[in-house]
Amino acid sequence: MHICTGQYRYLLCIYRLQKEKKHIRCVDIATDLGVTRPSVSKMMKCMVRMELVEPEYCEAVRLTPQGFALAEQLNENYDLTYAFFRRILRLPPADAKEHTFLFLSDFPDATVRKLGSLTSRSLELARRKNSGVPSGS
Repeated sequence: MHICTGQYRYLLCIYRLQKEKKHIRCVDIATDLGVTRPSVSKMMKCMVRMELVEPEYCEAVRLTPQGFALAEQLNENYDLTYAFFRRILRLPPADAKEHTFLFLSDFPDATVRKLGSLTSRSLELARRKNSGVPSGS
């Protein structure tokens, strides 16, 4: 499923808030993302149509099983891509975050997976080098 940058941000926000809190409200999302509550409501309607968020989002925002599975995958991609921009390219945190969302929403999944794999290997090699562990181990 292809989602736009805004949908990606919202889905990841809900996923992460869901891990921190039992009950998520639209105002929590608005505060976290720095957007208005009407913006959240509009996006929630869209995400309900996409079957990513449960329809009762006014009472509590909850991901559907499909939304949760997608958010888990997106979260993993986000972490690896952010690490690439932040730790390998050494971008400032705000720039790395923005570049990560743009990259993940615009590039094909196969490219995202390749970058994630490359980043994982690079970070592991750096970790081994810093800890004195031979790279062939």
